Amino acid sequence: MNDRLSSPKATGGAGTIFEYQFAAIMFSRLLRGAHIPIGIQLPLDRIGLQQQVSGYPFDDIVAHGSPAPTGPRIQMQVKQKIYIRGKDPDFIKVMASAARAIREQDVDIADGALRLGLIAGGPATELAELREVAEMARAQPDHESLRALMGENITSSRIRARHAHVVAAVEAAVSMQGGEAAALAHHILASLHVWQVDLGPDGRDTRSEMDELATAFGSRVSAADLFAHLCDLAQECGPRAGQIDAQFLQRTLRSRWGLHLGPDNGTHAGHAPNEPAPRISLINNGSGPSWAAETQTFHNLDFRRH
Repeated sequence: MNDRLSSPKATGGAGTIFEYQFAAIMFSRLLRGAHIPIGIQLPLDRIGLQQQVSGYPFDDIVAHGSPAPTGPRIQMQVKQKIYIRGKDPDFIKVMASAARAIREQDVDIADGALRLGLIAGGPATELAELREVAEMARAQPDHESLRALMGENITSSRIRARHAHVVAAVEAAVSMQGGEAAALAHHILASLHVWQVDLGPDGRDTRSEMDELATAFGSRVSAADLFAHLCDLAQECGPRAGQIDAQFLQRTLRSRWGLHLGPDNGTHAGHAPNEPAPRISLINNGSGPSWAAETQTFHNLDFRRH
């Protein structure tokens, strides 16, 4: 496998502006302690960009759930537009990368430690149909069960046709035919999570994320400015296969732009956001005071010098 790995900077793997905008959304979620949006219901702990160098076939973004690096993770391919059709060259390439992931990372995928994600701007209808096919595949133990579910009087013709496109793309990607290709397609679909995103200045997901930033940090900085800074950081870190955590983002935002979004912004060191700071109370108890701090109590302390 190592003979296929190369520096993303050397191969021009920085991606497109669309990819950086999506990376900025993931950085925002990382900064806010939000959850991974698809596949894993855990808070983000680390974001890897252009991770072919680490052996991920879906290499644009690798999102690590808490705690990284041992927590579950999802590797994502990001496309501004992808047509879910059996003869589309870009979709065939995506299926080839997915087949490689199944082949090389099968143990982690099989036990749920690793998922596949396809992030794209459109077409919305085709992506929605692919998402439905993937959900159906996840609910079936094998391709034979999925094929039975794809019966003419059971599933709509559009969903059946989209599944046929996936199988055809897998056949073209790995030179398989018939049941063998259908089995691999089921394996890929059962691991695949699809997210259709709307990015750009007026995009639904961009606007929604800026609203979340305004709620979290609005007293400190313009949400639009903060999101722009996160886009800049994504563009810088992508070509260098960056592995980014929230501390890196907070540190860089403060040192470069003077934005302090650290623990005193509604959080306290060692405590989760919105959790009240520990309070120490003085209780008169008999012959001496008692200092109570969370769960520890010290009775009859004597502060006189001896």
